[in-house]
Amino acid sequence: MKTYFSLFILLFATQGIINAQLPKVGQWKGKIIYSSEEVPFNFEVAYPNGDSDPLITIINGEDRASIVGTVKDDSLHIPMFGFDITLKMKLGLDSMDGLLIKHYSGRTYDFKADYGLPRFDSVNELAPIEVGSKWKMTINVGRNNEYEAVGLFNQMGNHVTGTIMTKVSDYRFFDGIVEGNTLEMSVFDGVHSFLLKGIFQDEKWSGQLVMDDGYSQIWEAVLDENAELENPFEIIDLSDKNIKPDFDKLTVESGKIDPDNYSGKVLIIQLMGTWCSNSQDETKYLTKWYAENSGREVEILAVNYEANYSLEYGLNRIETYKNRLGIDYDMVLGGRLNKTLAADPFPFMDKILAFPTLVFIDKNGYARYVHSYFTGPATGEYFTQFDARFNAIVDELESEM
Repeated sequence: MKTYFSLFILLFATQGIINAQLPKVGQWKGKIIYSSEEVPFNFEVAYPNGDSDPLITIINGEDRASIVGTVKDDSLHIPMFGFDITLKMKLGLDSMDGLLIKHYSGRTYDFKADYGLPRFDSVNELAPIEVGSKWKMTINVGRNNEYEAVGLFNQMGNHVTGTIMTKVSDYRFFDGIVEGNTLEMSVFDGVHSFLLKGIFQDEKWSGQLVMDDGYSQIWEAVLDENAELENPFEIIDLSDKNIKPDFDKLTVESGKIDPDNYSGKVLIIQLMGTWCSNSQDETKYLTKWYAENSGREVEILAVNYEANYSLEYGLNRIETYKNRLGIDYDMVLGGRLNKTLAADPFPFMDKILAFPTLVFIDKNGYARYVHSYFTGPATGEYFTQFDARFNAIVDELESEM
C-alpha cells in the first residue's frame, strides 16, 4: 500500500511540476534562429478549454492563425497547420527553447520564445521616414534569377505591415518597424521565415531579404504608385484553342480520376503542393467557396505535387491536409514537385509558372482560362480583384449550355 501511495505522490508531483511550467497566457516573442540572423514573430497563448493543451495564435500584421498545441511529457508540440512541419519546445513558464522541424525537407532550426516581448525593439514611436504604400522592387539584384516585385505597405507611426507580391505568389504578412531611415520586417507562417532589412538613401530603398539559413537576396526599390505585375489571369491566352486536359496524366494513382464525374460541369483544377503556404491560402479560399456554392454545376479537383516524393508519403500528406483544412472536394497525387510535370496534362503549357496554378475547364471539357500564382489575403485589393474575376469566370462557364 505504501508503495502505491508513494507512486501516486510521485506522479502527482511530476504532473504538478509540468503544469507549473505551462507557458503563461498572453503574448510571446518567438525567434527562428539562423546562423547569422534571427526571424522574430509574436504569438499568443490561451487555454480556452481549461486543459493543458494551449491554443497558439501566430500573429503577422493583421493575420491571426490559430492551432492547438499538444503537451507531451515536458514538451509542447505545435503542428504547423496543413504543413508537414512541427514546432517543438521544452515547456517553460515565461521562456521556452526548441526546434522548428521541417519533416518534408529534413531540416531543423533552433527556436526560442520569451514572454511579453515585442516583435522588434523600438526607440522612437514616430518615424521621420514615410515608407509609402507601393514600391517597384527588384530582388536578387545583379544575379541571373533577378526578378521584379511589388511591395505593398501600411504605416502607422513607426509600425509597418504589408507584403511583397511576385510572379510566383506573395510573401504573405510582413510585420515590423521603421526607425530613422532603416526598415526591419519579418514573417513566420509555419513555412516562411523571412526577414526584410532595408535602408533609405538617395531616394531609393535597398537591403537584404533573408529567406532561409544561409540564403538571402539583395533588393532595391523606389516608390511607385503605378507599379504592377502582369495580370495572372492573362499569362496564357486560350481564346483560340479547343484543348482538353489529359486526365490520365493528372495523377500517379492508377484509375483514380474518372472524367465522367465532371461531365456537364465546370471543373476547376488546382495544381498545388501541401508544402506551399500560397497553395494553402488558395486552398482555404477554394474550400470556403465550395462550401458556400454547393449545388452548383461546379467541381474542384486539387492535384498535389510533393517535394519529398514517394507514393506513400504523398497519399498520407493528402489525407492529413484534407482533414486539417476541411476539404470536401476531390484531391489526388500528381507526383514529384516539378513545374514541367505539372503542365504535362495540358498541351498548351510547357511548364506552369508557379504553384499554385488554376485551370478552368468548361462543361464540354475544354480548358478556357489559366490563373498563374495567387494574390492572397495579404495583398488586399489584389485579393479582392482575384475573387471578383474568379467568380465572373465561373459564372460565365456555368451559364453556357
